[in-house]
Amino acid sequence: MPDIAPLRPDDPRRVGAFALQGRLGAGGQGIVYLGTGPDGVQVAVKVLRTSIGEEDRARFVRELAVARRVARFCTAQVLDADVDGDRPYIVSEYVPGPSLARVVAERGPLPPAQLERLAIGTATALAAIHQAGIVHRDFKPGNVLLGEDGPRVIDFGVAKALDPGSTGSSAVVGTPSYMAPEQVGAAPVGPPADVWAWGVTIAFASAARPVFGADTIPAVMGRILHSEPDLSAVPEPLRPLVRAALAKDPAARPAAAELLMRLIGHGGGDAEILAEGRTLAATRWDAPPQTRVMPPPPVQPPPPPVKQGNRWLAPIAVSVVALLIAAGAVIWALTKDPGKPQARNTPRTGTSAQPTASDKPATPQLVVSPAGRVAVDAKKQAVVTLTAEGGPVDWTSNQTNVTMSRTYGTVRPGQPVQITLTALSGIAFVSFKAEGTPEQQVSLNGG
Repeated sequence: MPDIAPLRPDDPRRVGAFALQGRLGAGGQGIVYLGTGPDGVQVAVKVLRTSIGEEDRARFVRELAVARRVARFCTAQVLDADVDGDRPYIVSEYVPGPSLARVVAERGPLPPAQLERLAIGTATALAAIHQAGIVHRDFKPGNVLLGEDGPRVIDFGVAKALDPGSTGSSAVVGTPSYMAPEQVGAAPVGPPADVWAWGVTIAFASAARPVFGADTIPAVMGRILHSEPDLSAVPEPLRPLVRAALAKDPAARPAAAELLMRLIGHGGGDAEILAEGRTLAATRWDAPPQTRVMPPPPVQPPPPPVKQGNRWLAPIAVSVVALLIAAGAVIWALTKDPGKPQARNTPRTGTSAQPTASDKPATPQLVVSPAGRVAVDAKKQAVVTLTAEGGPVDWTSNQTNVTMSRTYGTVRPGQPVQITLTALSGIAFVSFKAEGTPEQQVSLNGG
């Protein structure tokens, strides 16, 4: 939860229809308060300082106009505003989550699973922002809030709307450690500058430090223009994307939508990939990687009576069954997600454990191809394809001595997802899991 400071004696107690409860933050332009609306819902109220000039007021008006154009799932939705009064204010949705900057400062680098969710969520947000014709121009960890339903990008105070046919603005704005080379050099600034800032932000979350430093502004700008960043802390599945985002030439960087397509493992229309990115990112930033709840194993019936001559086998058989049931219960307890309610076990129709060609499955099925033993190439890599039958399938994975281009996600019928597996050393295998589908394992032969 964000820190909430008490109101000061000179702070207003009410702005418009909103009662103020405390301070969420303050800057040179204004103060952000935690407020409550007439309906009792908590909101964030940004109030412009009375001492600011016309330029700051114009920026405030622009922030309101830009924020209203951006899809609500990737930012804090604007609920109310008054920019013409003596004390202009903007009321927006309150996101009860810390900033990425605060989380990294308190906890250090993010684990790989959290880092992957962050990369997908922020790339989805940037793709939606750019689709709305907006360049943020100050994307950084302090402007990423980690909400319960995924990351939200805030503070559009220096954002700019791109007019049709324009190449962007050449004004020097932003935070030095996250500025792109074209921002440093006062060249035209467009969406590629946000992609650069995305790469620096993901690298920061991986290493807990800005990759171009945070010392003097001339030193930072010199590294941005002339030095290659150290990306050794970025996990391998993400490192090539971050490196591509940090190309010195803006034209060489992938677009935010392309980043998202490579993160989710397949292409599609803009609306389709934004929807999947939103779905993949819509989870708590600190949720454990296993988001599916495995049902407990069914209790086996007691063994049939044994013949008199084999009476000594009965207690052994009962003991083995009891051990198997206990082991299954332990595995289920270790793999279930304590942060989510237990999923209901959806029974199948019919008596067979596996659906036949003539029986339609009661639940959607995940199909992994090839499965079993799979040979790797010279790079110790293999590609498997995930397909869905009967409806969308949410899948997760457990891996041993393997890195994966994706470790969880959603597969939809007719939209296969390709996963690149890279063997590290020793026995290398991956188990793919989906509710209602038997676990499928891939062993990398030659790893």
